[in-house]
Amino acid sequence: MKNITILLLAFILVFASCSKEDVEPSDDNELITTVKLSFKSPIGIVKSFYWRDKQGDGVIDSVDPILLDKNTAYEMTISLLDETKNPVFDISEEIEEESDVHLFVYKVTPLGLVGVQIKDLDKNGLPIGLKADVRSQYVPGNGKFQVILKHQPPVNGKAGKTGSEEGGSTDVDVSFPLIVQ
Repeated sequence: MKNITILLLAFILVFASCSKEDVEPSDDNELITTVKLSFKSPIGIVKSFYWRDKQGDGVIDSVDPILLDKNTAYEMTISLLDETKNPVFDISEEIEEESDVHLFVYKVTPLGLVGVQIKDLDKNGLPIGLKADVRSQYVPGNGKFQVILKHQPPVNGKAGKTGSEEGGSTDVDVSFPLIVQ
């Protein structure tokens, strides 16, 4: 009798836990296949440079070298795209909507080859980095332009974004060859 009761209870639990709804897993991370940097010169000429992983498989398909004129100020914008979708999905719009948890970090090697000053701020007055002023040095040189996107959501009810690269997770970390001519 005791065994029948246990079996009956197990049977009821199995059927009670089943649901007719199919639950689909959700993935909050978007696939980023393309990083596009656009530099607008003082006379309005726009140069765009791309980093691409067309299949989103971690294999870099192409990286354009960034070619900038020496001693020139540029207005830079960044776009992150998922080109596996049709139409192409612009992830930058989502980053702008969730700007209080995103931060672009720009690192240039060697230091001083170009200076980067982020122009756009979130609702808390912290940098976002979708827009920046970039100024090239007075003499030609070669280096690296690294782009990092940090995702810094709140942790235990406290803001995760502080304007610093520290904390959070890295959504993008790509490098472009940089040539100042």
